[in-house]
Amino acid sequence: MKNTPTLSSKKNIMLLWGAQMISASGDAIYQLALLWLVLDITGSSVLTGLVAMSAHLPAILFGLYAGVLSDRFNRFHLMVFAHASQAITVMIVPIVLFYGIKHIMLLGLLAFIRNSFGTLFPPAFNAFVAENFSKNKLVKVNSLLTSSGYLAFLLGPALAGILLGILTLRDLFIFDALSFLIAMLLLLMITLPRSVSKKKKSHATIQDLLSGFGYLRKHPAIGYLLALTTINNLFIMGPAIVGMPILVKTHLGGTITDFAFVEAGMALGMLISAFTIYRISNRLSIGKLLFAGMIWDGMTYFLFFWVPSIPVAIMLIIFHGIGIPTITISRTVIIQRYTPANYHGRLFAMVHLGVVGMTSLSAGLVGFLSMVIPIHEIFFFFGIGGALCGIVGVLIPKLRALK
Repeated sequence: MKNTPTLSSKKNIMLLWGAQMISASGDAIYQLALLWLVLDITGSSVLTGLVAMSAHLPAILFGLYAGVLSDRFNRFHLMVFAHASQAITVMIVPIVLFYGIKHIMLLGLLAFIRNSFGTLFPPAFNAFVAENFSKNKLVKVNSLLTSSGYLAFLLGPALAGILLGILTLRDLFIFDALSFLIAMLLLLMITLPRSVSKKKKSHATIQDLLSGFGYLRKHPAIGYLLALTTINNLFIMGPAIVGMPILVKTHLGGTITDFAFVEAGMALGMLISAFTIYRISNRLSIGKLLFAGMIWDGMTYFLFFWVPSIPVAIMLIIFHGIGIPTITISRTVIIQRYTPANYHGRLFAMVHLGVVGMTSLSAGLVGFLSMVIPIHEIFFFFGIGGALCGIVGVLIPKLRALK
């Protein structure tokens, strides 16, 4: 398909941006509410880690095939279906809580189902963007669109902290369900070019999946990129998802409101970074930026070993958040710019597997390790591992040279 800016009207971009912001706000509130609910019901870091693991396990089981579907079927329709299905699933949570049902296995199952539908969205969305904007605008477009998510993760936890002063924890799940429905309606308001609205007729097969791995064998630089992404997220995501609420509650003696504002601090750092990348995109070397971000990511985790209070944690998490967009935006642009469009769904599914799949394993690992190792020491050692991934990337010339 010809790579032309077919969705570049202000209306379409703002609708896409708004849909991303609203659904990501719901994601931020849901993640905060789910982990704190499990930690509050059980008091167990292990069970909290297992529920977080179940929420991210679908990426391991279904993520790659979601990429195949994205390359074979209408990407826009997959995005809409993912939002609608997640809205219905997450709405079950407040219903069962209303009737006093607080079974951890049920909450874990619902989290698993919600994210199973969610695996369809990332590869479809990133491939959809790549096929509808010119390559020389991809850094700016991705910076703009990802800024919606970062703004959402700034406002979402802060909003959750405020709402918990007048509402219950159960009500936060209702907000998440509504966010998906509103985002879906905004997507449906986008004026699609005729080439995008047509459904692809071919069927997804196992051969399509295998051909994605075949592409990596022929293009090892992209394979190295995905491998480092996977390893890096093993070190980074567990502390972020499970380690942070444990650090706030057990090590620093904070409340859910404190946790909400720590999460908002990370989003503030991400938003500052995304805006900066948008402004200076023409002067960036994407390969160098990617691995500098990995090193920064790990080093700022390393420093959590010495955090004495909630205010210091908020300040440090802002600096940590600055490194995240340098990784996500750079990685996305590299794949969009240097790989053919008919492989984008599968390649972005592999990225999603590396990120969310490793989040599942990392979350479970951190949950178990926190039973025998103080949580601030876990941040110390995992931070070293994350930084080393960036150093390895810098030492690979083909990756460092990507523009």
